[in-house]
Amino acid sequence: KDMTFANKGTAHFSLEQDRALLCAVDKHGYGNWDAVREELRKDNELIFQHTVQGMNSDMIGKRCDYRMRQMEKELEMREKKLKSEKPLTVVAAQRAIDAIKEMERWEVDAREMQLKGEEPPHLDILSEEGQEIMKQRLDERVPFIDRIREIEVQVRGCKKLADETRKSIIRGDQYVNYSNITLKAGGPHTTGNAVNGITRKGINVEARINPVILHVPECGQCKFCLDTKSRKLCVKRQEVRKRAIVEADKSEELNESAQAKVKDKKVKTNGKKRMRDGSNPPKGSKKKETQTVKKKPARPSIGENNRGNPLGNKKMEVSDDILPELCRRIGARGTNKRMKVINEFVKDHPETSLRQVTMKFSNITTKTLPACVPPPEKHAGRAFCFFLRPRYYHLLPEDERPDEWKKYAKEDEVVWKEECKTKAKDKAKKEQKIKDMMEDASKLQASETESMDVSLDFSTATSSVANTTGFLDGEETEDDEPVKKKKKKRKIH
Repeated sequence: KDMTFANKGTAHFSLEQDRALLCAVDKHGYGNWDAVREELRKDNELIFQHTVQGMNSDMIGKRCDYRMRQMEKELEMREKKLKSEKPLTVVAAQRAIDAIKEMERWEVDAREMQLKGEEPPHLDILSEEGQEIMKQRLDERVPFIDRIREIEVQVRGCKKLADETRKSIIRGDQYVNYSNITLKAGGPHTTGNAVNGITRKGINVEARINPVILHVPECGQCKFCLDTKSRKLCVKRQEVRKRAIVEADKSEELNESAQAKVKDKKVKTNGKKRMRDGSNPPKGSKKKETQTVKKKPARPSIGENNRGNPLGNKKMEVSDDILPELCRRIGARGTNKRMKVINEFVKDHPETSLRQVTMKFSNITTKTLPACVPPPEKHAGRAFCFFLRPRYYHLLPEDERPDEWKKYAKEDEVVWKEECKTKAKDKAKKEQKIKDMMEDASKLQASETESMDVSLDFSTATSSVANTTGFLDGEETEDDEPVKKKKKKRKIH
């Protein structure tokens, strides 16, 4: 039934008749034309087809020979065609080339539409291979586009700082900071895929206003439009951009003020004290006023190799939200790659610092093997293994926690409290020792000042006595000098 022929033959014989003929020959054998004729006459599908019912043995033989020759020719043609076809690798390469050409045409159309402020065409017009490759390319471009938009936000912040500095200079302020006009001061810098909330707002604003700006047609008269090598915006578009940025800043300020009001209301409602039965406290009772302090948003680090704290002495500590991830990286079985774990964690979480992560690592780990953890495999060399303290096992996933971990966690909690007490005592002893040393130093300084005062008094007294005696001797000699001269004169005469 699935048999087909390239050459259908004459109009007297249909495709179904030829199929039935060849099937009957295959059943009864070549040359048994009488049996083949009887088989065709008994076929229910060919009862009313007189061309087949009226065929004799010779006609059946001729028709069978004709169709068999045709089938042999068709098989030879198919084999030649298969040999002449290209291999699968060549076909795959041709498909890839076609996909690349499609993507190039799509990129050209998308660029033209985006420069006009319109959305790019949909990816459905591409083939499946082209869609997959194009999605990967677009995903790879996202961080670079975000970084360019982030630089725009930083430059805008630098210009704002420069205007404020210029105004302070014109006012004649006493203290003017000239060194704060940098990209770092204009806005936070992101590393990798980690983006701060403030930076993300600026990036979203740039992404929202860019199509609006590009939708405005160029004037064609300004120097930027006439210069073909210039990459700056048209003057008309620059004016639209300034207005859009001002409107976006105003809307953000309104949103922030609305959010601050909502937070204040929540704090006030939560700050009211209530009795156990749900009633308000009596009027005579004192109420503690809750003050809402706006915290500055934490800014990430500045690069991987130059890890500084852009907020000065503000701690970039490991928060409770990301502490479970640090515990998971250490694991219950511990790790002997301490610095690798710390550096990778700092790289993935730029809001922390290397120093704070190192301190937290030393606080949550121990070199002694917990009893609930099997001993690790021994490696060549002197390698220390750091194990997670059992009191932090509750931060691990359930499938990574050791057996009977709660028991050992309680024991480690008691040990940790004792360690805290000993640390507090040692700290108090050190402070008392420093205090005693300071008191001794102040006493010694006071005694030295007293001795210096006594010596100064004695020296002043002796100098005054010497001056008085010298003054008296001088008076006597001055009175006696004229008498002596007179005596000498008298002797001469």
